[in-house]
Amino acid sequence: MLENNYSSLVSPIDYRYGRPEVKNIFSESSRLLKMVLVEYAAARAQSDFNIVPRDVSEKIAEVYREGKITPVEVKNEERRINHDVMAMVKVLSMKVGKEGAFVHYGLTSNDVNDTATALQVKEFLALFLEKLVEIQETLQSLVTKYKNSVMLGRTHGQHASPITFGLKMAVFLSEFQRHTIRMLQAIDRILVGKLMGPVGTGAFVGRQALKVQKRAMEIIGLKAENNPTQLVGRDRYIEFLSILNNIVVTVERLATEIRNLQRPEIGEIHEFFNKESQVGSSSMPSKQNPVDSETVCSLSRMVRTLIVPQYEGSIYWHERDLTNSALERFTIPYASILTDFVVHKLNSILSSLYVNEKRMRQNLRRDKLAMSESVVKLLTVRGIPRQDAHEIVRKAAIRSVESGEGFARNILASVTTIAITEKDIKKALNPSKFLGVSGRICSETVRETAKAILLAREKVVELRWLPL
Repeated sequence: MLENNYSSLVSPIDYRYGRPEVKNIFSESSRLLKMVLVEYAAARAQSDFNIVPRDVSEKIAEVYREGKITPVEVKNEERRINHDVMAMVKVLSMKVGKEGAFVHYGLTSNDVNDTATALQVKEFLALFLEKLVEIQETLQSLVTKYKNSVMLGRTHGQHASPITFGLKMAVFLSEFQRHTIRMLQAIDRILVGKLMGPVGTGAFVGRQALKVQKRAMEIIGLKAENNPTQLVGRDRYIEFLSILNNIVVTVERLATEIRNLQRPEIGEIHEFFNKESQVGSSSMPSKQNPVDSETVCSLSRMVRTLIVPQYEGSIYWHERDLTNSALERFTIPYASILTDFVVHKLNSILSSLYVNEKRMRQNLRRDKLAMSESVVKLLTVRGIPRQDAHEIVRKAAIRSVESGEGFARNILASVTTIAITEKDIKKALNPSKFLGVSGRICSETVRETAKAILLAREKVVELRWLPL
């Protein structure tokens, strides 16, 4: 029987997907405390400019530190007055006491809402950057370990020239490195708050409004919106979700690669399967399905849908209407939670990935045609014009497929103008001798990634700082 606290849950975010520590960031109680923190920063900055008494921020800080305000209290007040932010303000003012007369001084609801969202994203990024570091470190290990492990390349789903498994992983590692740099470069544009009132003029606070706003944002580790309406610019939210979208594209592409290479007819890698207890199919007990990789693909697709309502909600009337409000209760929390989850899950898959090097070599040996590019090179350097060499090899490959005769024999039979021996062909058909600079690419990618990892770790320390 389900416990009572599960019986009314609707969203799979609540009961199936997402790391608890990330979901907590976007919980009702966590958001409420961040709203209180915004009120604290506003009051503290205003007191620095002698606009309100210092006691106001000190009392708010006490409420924040001791958790004296709860979602239940605010919800009860919201039912009475039908306004969520004003309900928080009223309850907070009561908790603060006589200094509550200056709570929310010069602010509008979205000063608190948007700045609280920035604080949530700030806390999220501290955790998420760690996940980006972890998956890059896992990929670095795979690249280093398998940089000389030869396997078939594949283009258009067909066998192509050989690569190494390390090089395949280096491509994805490089993408995650760029995603990390993109996020680091965008952080100052994304983590932005405002305290400029209902139309962005700061009229209530007066001539010192910009200084107060800047000081308040400094207190909580954010940048100040330079041209607000009633809202922080939604292009910032779109940029944030765009980077997350870009990340989950890489995530899904890598998970798809795992699924494809796990197919029995290929069998070169396999995600972990617990042979002691795991069930692959309710009907076919023999199956070992790549369920984790498939989950990653499915949720990545879900993340990418969330930017569409964010685009739509960023088009509002005049200085603001309410058409963005409800949808943004989904877009940023869900995109953040699910992106973090798929990166976390993919890292788990990669960390326990079974790499079948023997099968990779077997697949290479079965298809000599995959070395056709190498044979073209051999003929060209021996004196046959490249385009002629290409045509000779193309026809020899077709004859090999149709007749079942060996590729090398058909090549030798096709070349009459230059001296080519069976030994020459055999050497050209050796995959390990046709890998170019794969090893160097792997090593350089690992080195470049180390720089991004260092920058990300430094930023995590900065993001974790809070004034209270």
